[in-house]
Amino acid sequence: NKLWNISRFMIGKIQETNSKIQIDIEMPQGQTLSDFWILKRLDDVVGMASRDIESFNFSMAGETLRDFTWGDLADWYLEIAKVEGNKSDILNYILNTVLKLWHPFMPFVTEAIWNEVYGEGQYLMIAKWPKVEKVYPGYESGKSPYTGMHILREIITGIRSLRADYKIEPAKKLNVLISAGEHLKLFEENKEVVSKLARLEKLSIDKKIAKPEGTISFVTGETEVFVEVVEVVDISKEKERLQKEIDGVAPYVAAQEKKLSNASFMDNAPPQIVEGEKKKLAEAREKLTKLNQQLEALN
Repeated sequence: NKLWNISRFMIGKIQETNSKIQIDIEMPQGQTLSDFWILKRLDDVVGMASRDIESFNFSMAGETLRDFTWGDLADWYLEIAKVEGNKSDILNYILNTVLKLWHPFMPFVTEAIWNEVYGEGQYLMIAKWPKVEKVYPGYESGKSPYTGMHILREIITGIRSLRADYKIEPAKKLNVLISAGEHLKLFEENKEVVSKLARLEKLSIDKKIAKPEGTISFVTGETEVFVEVVEVVDISKEKERLQKEIDGVAPYVAAQEKKLSNASFMDNAPPQIVEGEKKKLAEAREKLTKLNQQLEALN
């Protein structure tokens, strides 16, 4: 069902530009960082899946394909494609390749989609298996698109996590400032992608920005991100909520620490019980640390 929906979306995007869907398509030329990233990622997946299938390691091949299709493609590239547009040839190439890769695992669904895409009389089961290319038209040699995309994904994910941590409604758009350091060009070139995927009202980027008043920040690598919260978060109410959670978690942490420091308990409890209690303590400590950090950020 997921593969069918992804395919329908990609077909629709290709048809929006009146582009003809080609059955024999070579790797197209990328234009943006996301293009080069997905083409390189797909090429790597072709290599890994082919190697694993030839080695009869079918489970690993399936996991590789699932991670790519559900994660990199559906969650990231297709969302970016909505923002950047003009992706017909790349979407055609990806769809063609992904269907071939999935065919050994889902023969009937992929054959049905292939027939839907390319018409009667075209059979996926006799199509040529994709080959590793290692050449990405238009790509600047010597640079890895993985690095840039990793940074962008970290920032977008960080903003989304911050929104969830502080219970900011999804409908509310945020104002964000990025102290980009040496990644200034990267963020300037992908400003619209970050703005759309993180649901921002305004995005300001500079090489070095001091922490403004009324913002919450987080750091990833050498990049610092400041999110304005004065207009979207009731500071006093949020402090009260966080303190209430801290007051509930802190005694539990203390109780777990006391239990695990009890020699009688440690000597007599079954090992799996001890491990379970240690895991509960580690999780509670992590939550308490995060809550304290959130509260401190509001002060």
